[in-house]
Amino acid sequence: MKCEIRRHPVNVGVEPSELEVGQWKQSGKKRLHLISVPSCKAPEVAFTSSPINKTTVAMTDTEVEGSGRHRRGDVLAELTTGRDDVFDETYKEKDGPKPPMIVVWKNVVLMTFLHIGAVYGIFLVPSVHTLTLAWSVFCFLVSALGVTAGAHRLWSHRSYKASLPLRIFLATANSMAFQNDVFEWARDHRVHHKFSETDADPHNAVRGFFFAHIGWLLVRKHPDVIEKGKKLDLSDLKADKVIMFQRKYYKMSVLLMCFTVPMLVPWYVWGESLWLGYFVPGLLRYTLVLNATWLVNSAAHMWGNRPYDVNINPRENKFVTFSAIGEGFHNYHHTFPYDYATSEFGCKLNLTTCFIDFMCFLGLAKDCKRVSRDLVLARAQRTGDGSTRNRSG
Repeated sequence: MKCEIRRHPVNVGVEPSELEVGQWKQSGKKRLHLISVPSCKAPEVAFTSSPINKTTVAMTDTEVEGSGRHRRGDVLAELTTGRDDVFDETYKEKDGPKPPMIVVWKNVVLMTFLHIGAVYGIFLVPSVHTLTLAWSVFCFLVSALGVTAGAHRLWSHRSYKASLPLRIFLATANSMAFQNDVFEWARDHRVHHKFSETDADPHNAVRGFFFAHIGWLLVRKHPDVIEKGKKLDLSDLKADKVIMFQRKYYKMSVLLMCFTVPMLVPWYVWGESLWLGYFVPGLLRYTLVLNATWLVNSAAHMWGNRPYDVNINPRENKFVTFSAIGEGFHNYHHTFPYDYATSEFGCKLNLTTCFIDFMCFLGLAKDCKRVSRDLVLARAQRTGDGSTRNRSG
C-alpha cells in the first residue's frame, strides 16, 4: 500500500503548519510519522493504514496537566483544537434567571399519540406473521444505523469517510429513523459535545432524566443552543449533496421510508394486513428506535462508570450499549469523540462498528480514525474513576 502524505491526515483540526517545528517523515510502506521537536511539547503522532484502511491516532502522552473538566493541557486538546465536537471551556452560562420554558404543545400531542400507538402495537405482536417480526427487527437495525453510523459517526464526528453509495444508503436509513434530517441532527449533536451539560446543550442532562430523554423535544430550545448552533462551521455538511438532497425532500422521504415502506412490504410480499404492518414494523419499531437513541442522551449521561474521565457526566452503560447498537460506551465517546468505534473494544457489543468495518472491507468506507491503546490507557490512568474497563459497557 502506498503511503500518501496529506494536509489533513486525520481531520482533527490541526494542520501541519500549526505544529511549526515538526517535520514529516515516511517510514516503510504503511506508516507516516509526524516527529516534533521536544521543546514544542507537541505529541508524536503515527497514522497507520490497516487492511481495512483505518487511521490509528497513536499519540504519546504528555506531562502537561491542564485544569478544568476536559484537561485542556491533554494531548487530545492539542490535537483537536478547532473541532466543533470537543468541549469548549471558554463558554460561561449567563448570570441571572433562566429564560421561561415554552412548551410546544403540538409536539406533546404527537409524542403522546405516538407512544399510545406503540403500546397498542405491543399487544398486536402475538397476531403478526413471523416474517413481519423479522421485518420489524430488520427495519429497526436499518433505522438505527442511519443514526449511529450515519448522522452520528460519519456526519457529526467525521470519524470515517464513506463512498457515495454508502452515504445514500445511510441518508435513506436516517429518513427511516425520522429524527430530524442529517444536517439538523449533526448540527445539534456538535453543539451537544461542544457545550455538554450546559445551557447550550440541546438535551442538557443536568436538567433531569425526562428533559434529556424526551423533554427537550417538547419545549423551545434554550436561546444559547440556538446562538451557538448558528456559530458552528457546518461547511462540510452543506458541501455534501446527499445531505442537502435529503434535507430538501425530508418530509417526503420520511413518509416513504419511516411509514409506507415498513407497512407495505409485509402486506405485498407475504399478505400481512396493512393494520398490523402500520402498527408493528411502523409505529412500534419507530418508537423503539427513538427511545434507544434518547437513552444515549439520558441514561448514558447518568448511570454507569467513568473509566476514562471522571470529570464529565457521560457514562459507560451496558443497557444503552445493547439497545443503541454500540452507543453506550459514552464516557469513552465524550473523551475521544473522533474515534469511529466510539469504544476501546472495537466490534465487541458494537454492531455499528461491525457495520462500518464491513463497509471498509467492501471498499465503501475508509480512513476510520482510531485512538491508540497506549493513549487510552494513559488517559484512563490519569483521569478515570479507577473502575474496571470492560467489553460490555
